[in-house]
Amino acid sequence: MSKRIIYIIANAVLPIVVIAITISLFFIFKPQEITSLFWINLVYTIFLEAVFFCYLNFLQVKTKKISRPFFAIFGTYCLYYLVLGFVGMLVYSFISIPVSTLDTHKIYIAVLIALTVVWIIISVLTVQTDNNYRKTVEALKEQGQSPNFYNQKIALLASRYEKLCAKKGLKYETLSSNRTELDRLKGKISFLTPNVFRNETAVAQILALFDKCENLIDEIEKATGDHAVEAQKKMQQFVDNAVAELDMVKNLARG
Repeated sequence: MSKRIIYIIANAVLPIVVIAITISLFFIFKPQEITSLFWINLVYTIFLEAVFFCYLNFLQVKTKKISRPFFAIFGTYCLYYLVLGFVGMLVYSFISIPVSTLDTHKIYIAVLIALTVVWIIISVLTVQTDNNYRKTVEALKEQGQSPNFYNQKIALLASRYEKLCAKKGLKYETLSSNRTELDRLKGKISFLTPNVFRNETAVAQILALFDKCENLIDEIEKATGDHAVEAQKKMQQFVDNAVAELDMVKNLARG
């Protein structure tokens, strides 16, 4: 079966079939007297299914204009909206049966509309945030200050240090999953936002930390015996200080 046929089935045939089955089930289990609540729930269920299938189609879009984090965040918001909408519809349908009136239906519709509006507003704000994020990253790349450069730099240093510790028999005991002291620093740098790298002072401090780190690795590489253990303690102290300094750098970039 060709990809084109699979695409048509998944993105056109399947949604139509699911919606048709939904409508059929609603009419199969319809009450003896069809009320406005029946039509409200039918229309809203079809709308939720449409949102779900639209999101699945959206996931297949491959474009550089949308970042990967946006897909994850937007997907989470969609999931929350679908679950809240479906659960809210079920709860109201069962609770309102004895006291179903036109006024309660109006409140119910208002709540569904409010929930939908909130979801749309959050989604739009997410798109704007993603757009600003991409612009910032692109600007950093033009300036040669891509966040990925710093992540790659600390990853190389951490890898070199890990191999060095294994070669010299230096062990780093930790309750976390860190293999060496530098893994902790690597994790801290990976969570820095692009705004940090737009600040010249912050960038200078980070580059200075890299220089200190590289000098310490060189020192450990040349050291032997007790001197190597002592140099390792210096590395641990350096990481403690560097983590605290990065917290200060983050606050500096916000200012």
